[in-house]
Amino acid sequence: MKLTKIALLALLLSACQPASDDSAKTEPDAQSTAKTEAKQEAQTHDHEGHSHVEQAAQATSDNGLPYDIVESDESCSEPVVIEFFAYQCPHCYTLEEHAKKWKDKNAGKVKFVAIPTHLGNQQFGAFLIVHQAAEVLGILDKAMPKMFSRLHEEQKAFGSEDEAADFLATLGVSKDEALTALQDQENAKNALDDNFRLLAKYKIAGVPTILVNHRYKFDVTKAGGYDKVFEVVDQTLAMPSNCSEK
Repeated sequence: MKLTKIALLALLLSACQPASDDSAKTEPDAQSTAKTEAKQEAQTHDHEGHSHVEQAAQATSDNGLPYDIVESDESCSEPVVIEFFAYQCPHCYTLEEHAKKWKDKNAGKVKFVAIPTHLGNQQFGAFLIVHQAAEVLGILDKAMPKMFSRLHEEQKAFGSEDEAADFLATLGVSKDEALTALQDQENAKNALDDNFRLLAKYKIAGVPTILVNHRYKFDVTKAGGYDKVFEVVDQTLAMPSNCSEK
């Protein structure tokens, strides 16, 4: 096996949590801000000496709910499910099969937004750019499972812009269209900045994390397993929120 593949496999072993502070020093400013705000919140303690994060976890444990209720000033004109994930995360890769089945079943009924993060690992930053380009090109549903497969099964990253364009061109667009989308730096920056804003706002410390209607947040463990995640999605979609029914 090539050394590059060995290194990539090693990164996948612990790929669902933010990278160490040393690697985070090279992150884009927006993601650095997101991680800093989340870290500061986690370290804020009340008068009893317990962090707010610890309090939330304890409250969830006490009431036994498979989700946390979050306060948010975000609103939405239709029901929305947001998945925060990382392509290098093996748990996200496992959940993708369940997500695809649910999305196919609910197409046109519920908006599904997939927000990727590299969690401070710059080695996977290209996947965010390709993800955004695929979304612009209208082929994201095709691209996501292919990118997961490329990384987890083929142990391949994207070595160049040309290689990324060739990949996108296999999904039904021309290579010229793919290159144009990949080279649109302003659009990519705006999209990534907004993604990192939401990562910070909802204090996403690990992936995959699901957010329903900007009010109900949970992960695989809280839901009770991969096969239970979208049962909790359906449950919380039926509960009160700031989102209107379509």
